[in-house]
Amino acid sequence: MSEHAVRAPGPAASAARRPPKGTPPWAVAALKVLGLAVVVVWCLFPFLWMGLTSLRTGADALTDPNILRGPFSLDSYQQVVDLGFQFALRNSLIVATVTTLICIPVAALAGYALARLPLAGKFVILALTLVATLFPPVALVNPLYQVYLELDKFLGVNLLNSYAGMILPYVALTLPLAIFILTTFFSGIPREIEESAKVDGATPFQAFWRVVAPLAAPGVGAAAILTFVYATNEFLLAFSFAPADLNVQTVPVFIGTFERVGYEDPIGQVMAASVLVSVPLILFALLLQRRIVAGLTSGAVKG
Repeated sequence: MSEHAVRAPGPAASAARRPPKGTPPWAVAALKVLGLAVVVVWCLFPFLWMGLTSLRTGADALTDPNILRGPFSLDSYQQVVDLGFQFALRNSLIVATVTTLICIPVAALAGYALARLPLAGKFVILALTLVATLFPPVALVNPLYQVYLELDKFLGVNLLNSYAGMILPYVALTLPLAIFILTTFFSGIPREIEESAKVDGATPFQAFWRVVAPLAAPGVGAAAILTFVYATNEFLLAFSFAPADLNVQTVPVFIGTFERVGYEDPIGQVMAASVLVSVPLILFALLLQRRIVAGLTSGAVKG
C-alpha cells in the first residue's frame, strides 16, 4: 500500500470531531414552560389580588396580607350596584366609544396623508403632532375649565357635566398617538396595491377605503384599543368636568369618590368596581390582541 494512502481515523480523532452533546429537548421545553409560568403569574397576580380582595369583608382586606383568608362574600358587589355603578359604567362606555369613533377616522385620514402625499417636512409635522402628547393633562384643566365657562356665558353652550366636555379633550389627547401608529402602518403597505386599484378604475378615495383600509385593519385595531382604554381609564379631566352627576360620571370618578364608612376604608367596594370595569376591557383586548400586536410592531423590521 502506498504511503500516500489515507489512514482511517482512530477513535480519538472521531471523538474530537463529534459535536458536543447539547441540552436535552425536554430540558429546553421545561425551561420555556417555567419561564412562561413565571411571566403569567407575575402579570396575573394583581388581578388575582384584586378579585380576592373584592370578595373579602371588613378591614381584613387591608390589614391581613393573606388574600386567601376569608370570610368571603359578594356584599361589596351588591353595595357597588346599589350606589349606581351601572350608570357610571354606561357613561364610561359611551364616552370611550364616541371618542374612539371620532379619533380613529380622523387619525386614519391624517396618517394616510402623511404616509402617501408628497408633503415637505412630513417628519417635522409628525414630530410636532407627537409633541401634543407631552403636555400633562393637569396643565389643561384650568384653561379648559375657563373656556367652558366662557362658552356657557357667551354662547349658552354648557360643556360642564356633559359627555362632550370629556370627549373633546380625550380626542385631542389620543389623536397624536393614533396618527403616529397609523402613519407607520400605512407606510408599510406597498404603493403598488393602490396603483393597481387605480388602474382598474378606482378613485383615490375608493383605493383607500376598499383596498388600503382593510389591509390597515391591524393598525386601526391597535389605535382603537389604545384610544378606548385611555378614555375609559382617564380620571383627572373627568373628575374636573363631571365630578358628581351620575348621568355623566365615569367609572374612575365613581371609584375615586367612594366615602369611608366610619373608620373603615371602602377597599372592598373599590376592588369590586375595578373588577367589574376590567372585565369588558380585558374581553375587548383579547378579541383584538392579534391586531394590537401587528399594529404596534408594524414598521419595526423590513423584509
